[in-house]
Amino acid sequence: MEITKKIFWSEAMKDGSIIGLVTAAFQLTRTVIEQVAWLNIVSLVVFVFLIYGFTRKIAGMADTIEGFPYGRCMGFVFAMMLFTGIIMGFATFLINNFIIKDTVIEMVDLQMNAMRGLLTTEQFNYTYDATYSAVFNPLVLIIIGVIGYCIQGGIAGLFTSTLAQRKADPFASKDITENETKENE
Repeated sequence: MEITKKIFWSEAMKDGSIIGLVTAAFQLTRTVIEQVAWLNIVSLVVFVFLIYGFTRKIAGMADTIEGFPYGRCMGFVFAMMLFTGIIMGFATFLINNFIIKDTVIEMVDLQMNAMRGLLTTEQFNYTYDATYSAVFNPLVLIIIGVIGYCIQGGIAGLFTSTLAQRKADPFASKDITENETKENE
């Protein structure tokens, strides 16, 4: 089957949302359990396997003649990470505002106390207000989430796309491609 823009983006939205929800569940669990080291490793492994699995799935949907090369796999990973970042940014907003608000305020205060002697009073007040409002602002957290997950997913995608890609076979006949399409349905 030909992977159209509609199929590409609908799969990226669906798969990226699943990755975002799973990652948000791990973040919430780490917040409640208070940063257990093995949970961080499990979260990373699940994240990488989800990227690989979803990229492999869409590559398998592509025509044999056309294939789904490395570049398209990386593009799909970045498209998924856009949606993952949005969900994670919103999840971070909810966690910061409703679950660990006091802890976040303490962290901002601790960070700003370290900068107290480096800035003038006016600069310090402005920086404190900006930092405080940023950690509770959903738009800022979503933008940070998208950028962060594009970087993290991009690094994972460098390796998973190599394994998930489907090389084009210019010598495949249309009959084989049509039979594969019928089998996939």
